[in-house]
Amino acid sequence: MNRALTFHFGPGGATLSWPDGPSLRGVTAAAYYRVEGKERALRLTRPDHATTADGLQITWRWDPAEDGSDVWLEVANVGSADLVLDALDVFAVRAAEGGALDLGSPPAGWSFYQNGWISWSPTFARHVDDGLYTDPGTPAYRRMHQPHWDPAHGSDLSSEWVTVIKSQVASRKSQALLLGFVTTGDQLSEIRMTPDGTGLIARCHLDGIPLRPGEGSRSERLWVRAGPDPVALLEGWAERTGREMRARVPPTPPTGWCTWYYFYGENTAQDVLDNVVAIAEHKLPLDVILLDDGYQTAIGDWLSLQADKFPQGMEPVTEAIRAAGRTPGIWTAPFGAAAGSCLFAEHPDWMLRDKAGEPVVGWVHWGVDCYALDCTHPEVLAWLRETFGRMRSRWGFDFFKIDFIFAAALPGRRHDPTVTRAQALRRGVEAIREAIGDDAFLLGCGAPLGPCVGLVDGMRVGPDVDPNWHPIWSHDLSMPSTENALRNSLARAPFHGRLWANDPDCLLVRQRGPDMDLVLNEMRTLSALVALLGGMTLDSDHLPAIRPGRLKYLRQALPPTGVSARPLDLFENEMPRLLVLPVVRDWGRWWVAGVVNWDDRTTETTIRLSDLGLPPGRYHVYHYWRRRYLGVTDDAVTIHRHQPHETAVLLFKPVSDLPDLLTTTFHVCQGAVEVAGYRVEIGESRVEMEVVLE
Repeated sequence: MNRALTFHFGPGGATLSWPDGPSLRGVTAAAYYRVEGKERALRLTRPDHATTADGLQITWRWDPAEDGSDVWLEVANVGSADLVLDALDVFAVRAAEGGALDLGSPPAGWSFYQNGWISWSPTFARHVDDGLYTDPGTPAYRRMHQPHWDPAHGSDLSSEWVTVIKSQVASRKSQALLLGFVTTGDQLSEIRMTPDGTGLIARCHLDGIPLRPGEGSRSERLWVRAGPDPVALLEGWAERTGREMRARVPPTPPTGWCTWYYFYGENTAQDVLDNVVAIAEHKLPLDVILLDDGYQTAIGDWLSLQADKFPQGMEPVTEAIRAAGRTPGIWTAPFGAAAGSCLFAEHPDWMLRDKAGEPVVGWVHWGVDCYALDCTHPEVLAWLRETFGRMRSRWGFDFFKIDFIFAAALPGRRHDPTVTRAQALRRGVEAIREAIGDDAFLLGCGAPLGPCVGLVDGMRVGPDVDPNWHPIWSHDLSMPSTENALRNSLARAPFHGRLWANDPDCLLVRQRGPDMDLVLNEMRTLSALVALLGGMTLDSDHLPAIRPGRLKYLRQALPPTGVSARPLDLFENEMPRLLVLPVVRDWGRWWVAGVVNWDDRTTETTIRLSDLGLPPGRYHVYHYWRRRYLGVTDDAVTIHRHQPHETAVLLFKPVSDLPDLLTTTFHVCQGAVEVAGYRVEIGESRVEMEVVLE
């Protein structure tokens, strides 16, 4: 199939088309800037042609890239007066200017991939006409999840750094369209679309930075591409962005244990060490011991410990963790200072300021305002290096989780006004990376994703998991809940192993009780999807008190495969119901499918081999949780009682004429990590089979 892009330019802009769709007409670019406080806009319709107004020279660049094109803008101040840059529209389709986007069906039948701004922001392929998404509209939600909020465009669909738009109606122009920025370090960038499809804009925000005479700048680089498989387009974008940004992808995703979802900051040093002992006693393959929030006296005062919890300081704790053969890890929220912290009292000039000169509230932490640090201030960067350097060299931590780091990218007045919000955040993370060294593991959380690529090793990709299935406030898809955490983790599965190691948040396998509201099917779904997604795998139960029968669910998700299953119906269902992990080994190949029932009622679910993308043939089918062989099929399998919030884990293995190993029950992925080798010998009167386990 020829999927090559053809395009030409006319007086009204660019026309783009692919043989199997989509097509776009009237594509233009624009710069938004200010001269002596007056807002200006400069529109472009031709590439490689410098256009000048008010001393601002702007050039629109196009460069072929695989089966699409790279697009970016270059700007320069060729005048004699300072200019202020607000935004660059790298790619814009506006019906009011003669533009049009054709996906072969009306926009009401489209899905729009919405990548949220930070780890917790709602991410999924939104149905344009009607769907899950609601906007809580609170100031806190705006601050945390809508970095470019504009009331004039409040109904627009917006995605950070990348989107894929796909028609749900089959037609001759049914290919999906990718718009994705493949450089992400200098500007916060979004793709915005009106619900009626009459406007589509890929914009880089320059945040009002000055452009002085003789200076130049450029936008991030946008990749425009089309293809029949929207998930493959996302995977391709992540792969290329990882290359462009020199992504740090660990060879093996970390495993570990975290204090948070049992103790919620109330743990002592002894509680931590008791769990280290339990990990050894139960022979659990958990490496990192992560001390989460609660050890410090205040947000910002990271080296000041709560004496009643850590009476002997931090060093004895990390030494004991190391002596047990584990890796010490620590949580911080490095770009915030609590209102009552010593950091804020001693260094108020380090804070980001609003237009009135007041410190900018980054977030509210357990009822306390936390102010955002200005990561363009040299003294802030020096303090970050000193603080994290001490945690690494003196306390002995090798794993660092940095949380709420969006605070560094909030709007405000900065010490260095020439730095964009994205650059300010990146400077802060770079200072931490410099302090902890290249060999330490850095996990981002509460993080704007784009500027962190190339600096972090892992990234939280969803809201907090929480020991509840549904969120307390159902209208807010960013709220902690297992359901919300898993939805985001599925939607961002294409990022794993390409931008970093995905962190879906912690497993919770303990029995139901006052601090755990997940029923058995919900807990199994959490375990199954974390295992199938192949990323970081940390548990957050109190292991000395857990029932032995529950530990099997933890063991069955360990170790991570390192490879993510694909959410096959990501663009058909806003809550993906079908993901599949292909497994190929020297001794055979098979497919492990996760089939999710998100509904609150029991249903009947049929899965066809064609839905899974399996080659035609006959397959053994095994139901993992029910420990049931379902027979052989060449067409489909039906789950007759698919229970609420249950994930059926089904293995599909081609039928062989020879004796074969069908499955194991040690791991959800059924042979992908726990089987080191398999051999079969067939004699005249006997068959010998040997299975070597890891």
